[in-house]
Amino acid sequence: MPAQLLPVSGFIVAPGKIKFADDHALQELIMRINAGSLAYLRVPAPLVYRWASLCGRWSPDLQTFVAQVLRHTGNLDNFLVQSAAVDHHHGPHGLLEASITAAELVMNPRHDPRSLQPLPAEVDDIEQVCSVAAFLFDIGKVFDPLPSEDRPRGADATLLPYSDLSRCWRSSWKALANRNPVVAAWLHHLGRAAPSKAVAVEIARRLTRNAVKASWRMQSSLHLV
Repeated sequence: MPAQLLPVSGFIVAPGKIKFADDHALQELIMRINAGSLAYLRVPAPLVYRWASLCGRWSPDLQTFVAQVLRHTGNLDNFLVQSAAVDHHHGPHGLLEASITAAELVMNPRHDPRSLQPLPAEVDDIEQVCSVAAFLFDIGKVFDPLPSEDRPRGADATLLPYSDLSRCWRSSWKALANRNPVVAAWLHHLGRAAPSKAVAVEIARRLTRNAVKASWRMQSSLHLV
């Protein structure tokens, strides 16, 4: 059953308001997953709804960036259907669920995804950037769909992305840098393995990584679908 009650406000945009070819690409992707050409992947309706709600909290530049990263990996189907790991979210669609949960927890650390509770109506710019970074933190798993354990990663002093994020989103990042160089710079620093000398960047990195680890501890809700 498609998520028929998608959050219309801030999500579906009239075609006449599209300025660039990739504007609203993420909304279009989510609608294709919901009841279009990608519906055959059977992404559970609650996940579609939660992703659409997230989309409404991200700025247009961040939405475009996410859509381009997913498209340019060439492994979109893997991202939508594969499990996240053997020690958490190990069922079908687990990677998507864990990614959505991490992005939600950046915006609200007490968020309960099982309740489909609304996200904060207003999310400041840096939280939006951290939310997108958390959503894409493990995007590298699409290149290695055999699940592994994540908890050993979490035990390290610094949680590192599953793979080189700069490599995963290089072409998409260049397009973002042309559109919004400030946001692109933040994402560059959030995705790097090396620490930053800027206190603000390290705080943002900690927020992102804490949300990712917290999402691993969240019980999957997919068995309720």
